[in-house]
Amino acid sequence: MSCSKIYLSLSVACLILFTAACSGKAQEPKPVNTGVVVTTVKMNDPTTIYKNGETAADNVHIRWARETLGVDIRTQWSSPVDDYDMKLRLMLSADNTLPDVFSSNVMDTVNGFMISGKLLDAGQAFDRYASSTWKAAMAEVPEVWKPFEIDGKRMAIPIITEQASQSVLWIRKDWLDHLNLKAPSNLDELETVMRAFTYDDPDGNGIQDTYGIDFAIKDQYLASPTGDISWVFGAYGAIPSTWSKNAQGNLVYGSIQPQIKSALAKLRDWKKKGYVGNNIALQDFNQVNKHIIDGKVGMVAGPGWFGDYPLQQLNEKDPKAEFVPYPIPAGMDGTTARFKGNSYSGALMISADISEEALQAFFKYQNYLYEATVTDNPLYLSAYQNGYDYVLKPDGSVDSDSRDIPGGKVITFKYTLMGQYASYPSRFRAALLRMGKGEELNSHDRAILLSMGIDPKDEKQYPIMKANVVETRQRQIDRVNLFQGPPTKTMQARNTYLQKMELDTFNSIIYGEEPLAIFDEFVKKWLNSGGRKITEEVNEWYQSAQTQP
Repeated sequence: MSCSKIYLSLSVACLILFTAACSGKAQEPKPVNTGVVVTTVKMNDPTTIYKNGETAADNVHIRWARETLGVDIRTQWSSPVDDYDMKLRLMLSADNTLPDVFSSNVMDTVNGFMISGKLLDAGQAFDRYASSTWKAAMAEVPEVWKPFEIDGKRMAIPIITEQASQSVLWIRKDWLDHLNLKAPSNLDELETVMRAFTYDDPDGNGIQDTYGIDFAIKDQYLASPTGDISWVFGAYGAIPSTWSKNAQGNLVYGSIQPQIKSALAKLRDWKKKGYVGNNIALQDFNQVNKHIIDGKVGMVAGPGWFGDYPLQQLNEKDPKAEFVPYPIPAGMDGTTARFKGNSYSGALMISADISEEALQAFFKYQNYLYEATVTDNPLYLSAYQNGYDYVLKPDGSVDSDSRDIPGGKVITFKYTLMGQYASYPSRFRAALLRMGKGEELNSHDRAILLSMGIDPKDEKQYPIMKANVVETRQRQIDRVNLFQGPPTKTMQARNTYLQKMELDTFNSIIYGEEPLAIFDEFVKKWLNSGGRKITEEVNEWYQSAQTQP
């Protein structure tokens, strides 16, 4: 720019500023000076591994962000999954100063912060500072904003994912082969396999110590990706704990539909016959994963990444064990359905007290990570992935074999503020599907896969890719929760009671502690204890949401 252009008249300068303000374009964050501090707190899930003495507060990704982007991420504390959200809620109730940016994947926790008045209008900040790439990725799933809107303001940024944990049925193929069985395509055939996996010694150790299938239903019936039970109910035509549209176009609650009663009767029968574990009501996905790793379970419904965890851990103990993904079986009338999780895994929340400098630093960091979804450079993130997710060989190729990586392979996207990789749904699905089909990958595909920690040449990733192909071919059976708003007034007052009543009723039926007829009593009690009013409020929200742009 010439020097003369610096001396614009005040009127021209004002005109330029006015035009920029009205243009509708995202405002580019100002360059961040070295070391702008962004405070956070961190959840460490069971698959988050650190090496070389690193921690949540000091690791290769944290150092990279500081040295490369000038964003100094300070982790005030970290906590395991079981304690993380409790600590967040205690922080809120104690009126403690919030970190600049933090996340949660528990909606009750997020809702508590959104109504607290302590969060920044995240949507407004997103519109100003998010890159065109991040905005384009979010635009593919516009519905993800709905649960985070309060009085028209978007109070948290959804952490989107290209895979909403849709299940396939993972089966021990080595057990099928040992017993000369075929994979089931319907519930009748499924029972044949379950019976054999429970009583015909599928592992050949001479001990009856296995069972057919496992579920994770502790606390709620749709809580777990591994050990998913939704498809069993879906085979009868309804899915619990979700809202779907009836013939009249109104939303109805799945758990009180008559088809649920038939599914509970079937689960009760499986439990009585010993096809499922004795303690399924006490199991979350961690317990199910342990049973799988211990070689006790023959079938489990779970997402594609089951092929990584817990399958890799099982293979370390038993290299001959072979889980293979199969389609979800149909009900006897051909009905097939499974719950499709939300297109987000959680949300990023921004403190209302964040400084403008830290806010822009946060968006600079996020925008950089999102460029990994559009680049043609497979080594875009190698500055922190090399030596952790993989090692670069002298010829420039990538080696992700854990044995060749000093200290072993770890997944560095777990270290990010989101706790996952930046997701651009359509681009990721396309690359995953091409890899699963064995098609030739271009440099963009390889860049996207490596940003997820996936080496296209790693044979250990093949089960995941196969699962993605199986899952994609059954997309027509996906069922979503059509209520995506914040909790209604009556939900806030009555949901804890109603959910406990639902869980206790379902468990007592499956365990044979109560007659099946108690389901009808539950439906009446649910409606009369706030459920009828909740249904009205949900439909009011739904009608309002249909008229919004």
